[in-house]
Amino acid sequence: MPDDRDTLSILVATDNHLGYLERDPVRGQDSFDAFSEIMQLAQAYRVDMVLLGGDLFHDNRPSRKSLHQALSLFRTHCLGDKPVSIEYLSDPQVDFGGEFSNVNYEDPNINISLPVFSIHGNHDDPSGHGNLSAMDMLAVSGFVNYFGKQTEVENIRVSPVLLRKGGTRLALYGLGNIRDERLHRTIARKHMTMCQPSEDTDKWFNLMVLHQNRVAHGPKNHIPEHFLSEFLDLVIWGHEHQCMVDPEYNHQRAFYVSQPGSSVATSLSPGEAVAKHVALVKINRRNFKVDKIRLKNVRPFVIEDVVLAQVAGLSPQSTESEIVEYLRGRVERLIAHAQTLYNEQLARGSEVIEPALGAQPKPLVRVRVDYTGGFESFHPQRFGLLFADRVANPRDIVYFYRKTRSVLASASADKRQAGVAGALGDSAVPEPVDAVHVENLIGEFLDDTSMHMLVDLELADAVRLFVQKGDTDAIAQSLRATIGDTQKIIMEQTLRDLSIDEKKLDQHIAKTRSLRRNKAVEDGKGLP
Repeated sequence: MPDDRDTLSILVATDNHLGYLERDPVRGQDSFDAFSEIMQLAQAYRVDMVLLGGDLFHDNRPSRKSLHQALSLFRTHCLGDKPVSIEYLSDPQVDFGGEFSNVNYEDPNINISLPVFSIHGNHDDPSGHGNLSAMDMLAVSGFVNYFGKQTEVENIRVSPVLLRKGGTRLALYGLGNIRDERLHRTIARKHMTMCQPSEDTDKWFNLMVLHQNRVAHGPKNHIPEHFLSEFLDLVIWGHEHQCMVDPEYNHQRAFYVSQPGSSVATSLSPGEAVAKHVALVKINRRNFKVDKIRLKNVRPFVIEDVVLAQVAGLSPQSTESEIVEYLRGRVERLIAHAQTLYNEQLARGSEVIEPALGAQPKPLVRVRVDYTGGFESFHPQRFGLLFADRVANPRDIVYFYRKTRSVLASASADKRQAGVAGALGDSAVPEPVDAVHVENLIGEFLDDTSMHMLVDLELADAVRLFVQKGDTDAIAQSLRATIGDTQKIIMEQTLRDLSIDEKKLDQHIAKTRSLRRNKAVEDGKGLP
């Protein structure tokens, strides 16, 4: 990169999930250790700013302990006498809104030396009375510049935060998490506007950060990359936990995408086992470079697949003790491998970071066992007792699954067609655990009762807000809205019909319920 006076450096991290398993005696500090390292790296590399891509907190309503530790980390690393070298050029009321609508390092009452800009994710999104989130708490305290919050999802307007350092101009676009189905529909209908600087448009480097599904889980529950504006130069993609920091070029839109991934494992999946990094983005005028920095203070995690039908010496007639003994040997090897990976992690991490997990931390170990073909499973927690003092997750080391019939049929067809032995490989999709969707339960309940006015998807969405976001008023608000809107519509429909009877009233209620349900389907309510 040319002259540092024109180079704007940004440390980028996403999905920190502060407070994840905070009550766990082994893993309770993992999220804070990783985030502390991230803030230390920002100071060590003397970056101009930190950019966070959502899900800073794991819970929508973080505990007092989580908030206290987060505020402590921001106070430790963000306050100081070091001058901020980036100039803020846009309208703070548009960018941040709220009572204290100003970039924090220009507030004369706060001595900020390291600016932090952040959007919200799906875990720490605004909800409940006042439509506030934990990010609003950090913003009002002066530690974080919270941007990318939308008040209306049917018509979205994204205005950039305009920053300048020397000859480099940065247009920073932020879009906090919106349910994928709703955002997909809004963009498809061309109801999302991306505003560009009015002067010298071609001289700005355009960087966007968002927090959505990147991987398709269905036709509309993700955001395709080609939905984003083609004038963008770099997209920071939050929400996906697999670390893919190296920029990937999108030929259709001619921009690059960097996916930093999470800094703490919140699921025992292959994507979480990929080595975790943060991104150091350096921008000079219209050019940029992304360097990845390996994180030291991440608990080692190893995962392996085992197909019992392919293990020599095991058969459906094998005893439980024989299968347990075989899996025990596999776990022993994984524990040793995890220590090797951790030693490599320490060696590749920054020298300025002290190891917070010690020399031999308890690793996360997961063995996914395919017991298709007549094998019997056993209690995973009982197996975990064998490693209770040696791994961080003894209760769920082993995960049993069977291949679905469709996978078996497809694999058999492939085997016949290609003539390749062992077509039933590790790539088969595990059989999903039997689950009942909330909307199905609510729908069955409403069908069996006389509460025909209520809409299952609306009520399911309220239950989701109550359970996942801790919004204790969600269900009551949903019921009040349903009853109030239904009464209003029926009054309008029957204004001239003074002879309405009970049968006609039921017909109007059914019609109104159908209209509301169609609207709920369009809004993506009740969907996971």
